[in-house]
Amino acid sequence: MLGSGVGWTARRRLVVAVLVASLAGVAACSGDGDDGSVPAPTTSTTEASPVTYRYDVPLDPQSPWPKFRANSRQTGASAVAGEDTGAEPWTFPTGKGVFSTPVVGGDGTVYVGSADRSFYAIAPDGTLRWKVDTGEIIDSAALLDDQGRVIVGSGDGTLYALDRDDGAVAWTFEAAPPADTGAFIRWFEGNVAVGSDGTLFAPNDNFCTYAVDGDTGEERWCFATADQTWSLPAVDAATGRLYLGSNFPLAANVFALDAATGQQLWAAQGKGSMVASPMLTSPEAGGLVVLGGFDGIVRALDPATGAEAWTFGARDHIYASPAELPDGTIVQPAADGTVYGLDPADGTVRWTFDALEPIRSSPAVDAAGRVYVGSGEGRLFVLEPDGTLRWSILLIDGDRNDLNASPALGPDGVAIAGESGEVFFVPYDYCLRPEAGGDDRCRVGPGEDLPSDGARLYVTTRFGRLLVDPPAVVDANEPLAFTLSVRSAGATELALLDSASVQVELDPAVEAIIDVSGDRKFVTVVPRDLWAGPAGGTLTVRVTGDYLVGLDRDGLRFSGGTVGGSVDETFTFEVRPWPADAAFPFSVPAAPGDPAGGVELYRLAAPLPTILPSYNQIGFDSIHYLIGMVEGRGDAAVAWAIGGRPVADGDGAEPDPASAVRFPLQVSSAGDLVTFVNEQGFTVQFNNFPLPFDYFRVATRLDASGGRPDSPALNAKAVCGRITFYGQFLQQLGYCNPTTDLLDVFGGAEMRPYDAGELPAGVGEVTFASSAGAVTATLAGSSLPAAEHNLGVLLVDTATGTPLPLAYADATTVSAGADGTVTSVAVALPDGQAPTAVRAYLMVDTLPAARAELTVGG
Repeated sequence: MLGSGVGWTARRRLVVAVLVASLAGVAACSGDGDDGSVPAPTTSTTEASPVTYRYDVPLDPQSPWPKFRANSRQTGASAVAGEDTGAEPWTFPTGKGVFSTPVVGGDGTVYVGSADRSFYAIAPDGTLRWKVDTGEIIDSAALLDDQGRVIVGSGDGTLYALDRDDGAVAWTFEAAPPADTGAFIRWFEGNVAVGSDGTLFAPNDNFCTYAVDGDTGEERWCFATADQTWSLPAVDAATGRLYLGSNFPLAANVFALDAATGQQLWAAQGKGSMVASPMLTSPEAGGLVVLGGFDGIVRALDPATGAEAWTFGARDHIYASPAELPDGTIVQPAADGTVYGLDPADGTVRWTFDALEPIRSSPAVDAAGRVYVGSGEGRLFVLEPDGTLRWSILLIDGDRNDLNASPALGPDGVAIAGESGEVFFVPYDYCLRPEAGGDDRCRVGPGEDLPSDGARLYVTTRFGRLLVDPPAVVDANEPLAFTLSVRSAGATELALLDSASVQVELDPAVEAIIDVSGDRKFVTVVPRDLWAGPAGGTLTVRVTGDYLVGLDRDGLRFSGGTVGGSVDETFTFEVRPWPADAAFPFSVPAAPGDPAGGVELYRLAAPLPTILPSYNQIGFDSIHYLIGMVEGRGDAAVAWAIGGRPVADGDGAEPDPASAVRFPLQVSSAGDLVTFVNEQGFTVQFNNFPLPFDYFRVATRLDASGGRPDSPALNAKAVCGRITFYGQFLQQLGYCNPTTDLLDVFGGAEMRPYDAGELPAGVGEVTFASSAGAVTATLAGSSLPAAEHNLGVLLVDTATGTPLPLAYADATTVSAGADGTVTSVAVALPDGQAPTAVRAYLMVDTLPAARAELTVGG
């Protein structure tokens, strides 16, 4: 039911009615005490008397971290002591990236979901206790209630209540289908909160935030918003109010609700999506509602009216939720790589700590006021209450190294998960142990380990790593990216490239596509052909230009400013030799029905610009594109890409008949180097809305056996004004070039061989016809089930050998008879299409099923 909600009769429940005196909203006590003091540390929590934590909502009283942000007011603070008990670190692998925050039981069991669609209970020694498979990726943190259950939402639109002992399902709640709410999808991404009477609050991507009965799973009300809500409601148990943000930046997107009815009490607006979860400051600090937005602004709002008490602007957008220290300091990380310590009275900066890469992880705070936070460089930082580094540890040293999930504080250490798909447990003060002195992953403070002053360009990898030492070797088809960082007086400074002044000199003078990103923070350099011939060679890249400081801002739309300095850096790379005599690596059909080679492109990552992982990292990570060869000769081919879905068992993907993803690519090879390009433009369906690209390029190197390729590099460009719905968001956020309106994207992916198999039987006799508005393939005598295949019509210009730049995703129409078999497939032509001789292909999944020569347009 959409709307403002309905009331109900509250059930009786034994809950602690005492409001917690701790600033964190939670107190810890020994089993027989009630003074709120932290118990003395023991060698093992499981060997000591039980520790009880008092919460003002029905959370597990033995858990130091029972929900995202730890407690009802979402201060990110726990009364756990944070002292070394001698526990041992461990790592637990899941099948895919992990972007959700763990929760931790009183016995140290870690509960967390993964993009591999499974939810895990991991024992205190790092072994699997149980797991439950769901129908989609899990991007939601769970909640441990006081009834022995763990509640978690999945991307399959289901909220699960599981028995903590064995994972048995107690009940489920199904979110309304997107068609009923006007949404695109119905993932549960907004974590789970609980009210004083046990009602659960769970935001869903179907534009509804649900109130669900914690005992039965029955819906009580739904609060409808204009967009998805990832922001977890903060609960004021004393007033019965909820506070949450929402993604829509063009209207009200911060709300206060009556928890009992879902009625809106007030609304406010930030100029960017408000995906962070709000925090309620302590009563001594005014009980303000604090949350940051994608416009880079932290807002402190009056809880009664929503009026702004103060604001603070970071250098980039804010994904992470804030935390509160015992002295009231608000700890706010940002995607600019800085953790800010803000005065709760006026938002002024008390201290900063700078990391090298974006921080999307929300901080956790222990009883001593120490701050735990993950970073985009795969490192867990532990800060003292004054913001200086206590210690840090590098947990992920691979390509996919983002620790974007938030840490959870357990009885004996910190649980955190990352893009690599691993869940990590790190004992408190592990890097301060004498035996850890030889662990080169550890760093001990107080310094930041960053350059003190000056401007620098960092070579940036396809997965977003800023390299202090540039790579010595690159492939001949490899794109390059360089990210600006400016330090002044030992702190990172707001500075943007002056686009007009940026020059890139290449030696040898290879033709390249050079772009300054829309947010003016990085430069991409993409070879039109190859950096060097088969013998390899040396490539020198010199980048010069001015940077601007003192900028005027409207959210993250920066203007004006003055020249603060310049960069002038030269990078020298050895270009890896490649075998000139290697054959084209894929089978290209000479005629429809012949064998066709292919690849699967999956686990896409788009770290630049920084806003893209924050909007959709787990979504990109779950993409599967299947690419099959259609026609070609020599070292070049035309390929056809469609959307795929994971196979039921094992690795790999299969064609997704429901996917509207259809687009052509031109494929070229040079030895073991393979490049896929579309420069004509195309549109794909992403999360059920059209995403138009003007440019798309994937470059990789096959291994010596011609099997699994290296992780390819990805470049893409889109005109923001043509992106439905989200384009205006990106413009408002300052991620589109103010002159060209281009969104410049740099990233990576994984690639593996794909066996398309044989053309399915039952295609029948195919004839093609061209009209002024479309090209239609008609199937006579077909027994091909339309619901079982991804179908399309591809048009290739006969003169140039390039695919026509059509909106194949949303311009394709499939017709079927009463028995569900395909009768025709058509692709619409744009108005004013000039007469063009084409080869028309009927595509069944990635395979060409029929071909004809005809003239279209005119």
